[in-house]
Amino acid sequence: MKIDSSKPLNPTLSRNNDRVPSNGAASAERSSSVDSVTINPLAAKLSQLEQSTKPTFDAERVESLKKAISEGRFTVRTEAIAGKIIQSAQELLGK
Repeated sequence: MKIDSSKPLNPTLSRNNDRVPSNGAASAERSSSVDSVTINPLAAKLSQLEQSTKPTFDAERVESLKKAISEGRFTVRTEAIAGKIIQSAQELLGK
């Protein structure tokens, strides 16, 4: 069987340039329409929080902790850490 490529397969899907006015009316119509953008309220709130918060870490505090660790003065309070982990788990479980 031979395929005839002289005709489009589906004439309704072929390009129809007859519908586009050549006088620029389509471009004027497009430029006069109003484009709008809607920002998700959650994204807007996140953006506000990012702008209003202080830096995520305190460089002076980090340096003091580094120094305390290197000098052997830093102690880990295991009870406090365990308490915070339990509290966090309870909050996540809704208790």
